[in-house]
Amino acid sequence: MPHKMPREDRDDQAFTGLEAAIVFIAFVVVASVFAYVVLGAGMFASQKSQEVMHAGLEKAGSALRPGYAVIAKLDNDQGLVVSVEFDLEVTTDLAAIDMRSMTYTVATKEALVTLPPGDDRITDIEWRYPKDGGNLLEAGEVVKVKLDLKGMGIGRGDTFTIGMNAAEGAAASLTRTIPAGIEKNVYIELF
Repeated sequence: MPHKMPREDRDDQAFTGLEAAIVFIAFVVVASVFAYVVLGAGMFASQKSQEVMHAGLEKAGSALRPGYAVIAKLDNDQGLVVSVEFDLEVTTDLAAIDMRSMTYTVATKEALVTLPPGDDRITDIEWRYPKDGGNLLEAGEVVKVKLDLKGMGIGRGDTFTIGMNAAEGAAASLTRTIPAGIEKNVYIELF
């Protein structure tokens, strides 16, 4: 019969080393899983911030810029504004504006008039510097817009604001004042 060792004579050093290795391996596995989760969350956050940045650049890139000069036509009778003309262009080449989707708002101290897309009072949209002949206003293109403002009562000494809004969200505005001493039946350039 084989001789059994008494329990108190057993050497547990080998098992202690094995247990330490198992604990160490478990620690490494847990640390690697944690690192994977943290890196995954970091990559997700980085991707989301990149999407937000690109969306912001697209919105900023689609901003409209009106030209510096506005041409106003005054009538023969009372010297009231009959029409205004102004140029529009985009500020960067990141996006294009569909000119068929533009809404114009004319505000004075007495009135607020909205001209939706296709309104008869948007009398002319003329491409000054077209690139491709389409309806999209793109970088490098300039379009002249003419609005019929008869009946709004904008006269000499009055200030008016024209707001321009595209369906894509781009917006711009310009504010001008008709000089008080101007004659009737004239075209005047407003700065």
